Amino acid sequence: MGNANEALVSEPRQAILDAAALCFMERGFNATSIDDIARRLSATKGMVYHYFSSKAALFFEIHHRAMDAIFDEVEPVAESDLPAPERFTEMARRYIHTLIQTQPYQRTVSEAVQMILRNSTTAEQREQLTYLQSRRIQCEAMFMAVLEEGMSNGTMRASRPRVSIKPVFGAMNSVINWYHYREEETPEQLAELVDEVVQIALRGVMK
Repeated sequence: MGNANEALVSEPRQAILDAAALCFMERGFNATSIDDIARRLSATKGMVYHYFSSKAALFFEIHHRAMDAIFDEVEPVAESDLPAPERFTEMARRYIHTLIQTQPYQRTVSEAVQMILRNSTTAEQREQLTYLQSRRIQCEAMFMAVLEEGMSNGTMRASRPRVSIKPVFGAMNSVINWYHYREEETPEQLAELVDEVVQIALRGVMK
């Protein structure tokens, strides 16, 4: 717990978010209490509440950071002048790698979003969900634009791009559910794993 305590002193918000995301991933959003998060940090419940007013507030911050991590990695490639197939492949590689690197955050989002949707009553929560959903749509649209460019110049294929993009995302997003971190895993092994998922996910749209 030494590292968690150090992080709690130097970057308390980040330490609380990391602990919350891990708790949500392990126990489920609904079953996790603020007490559980505080216990994981060896902190008081009051410390958590000092920075976040509720589990919903934690969830929204986790969701924002999960999306920021994806955009930070994928957007620069989407805006590059690489040929469409290479650009799409590199975007997919970075997307999958980011999902793995931020797995507790991404799992929290996928598990809790429906629950928050069902239970959210405040206008502010609905507004945040709408904004975050628009970012998800924007992310898919970045990939769609490259796929359509590749189709137009004959380097990529899809009979209906709006349909074809769904299984691509389904395969990419699946990593958050089955990937398990191993301490002995090397960066090279992780890169190989990511490449394998990329190859399978993109098989239907590559020529």
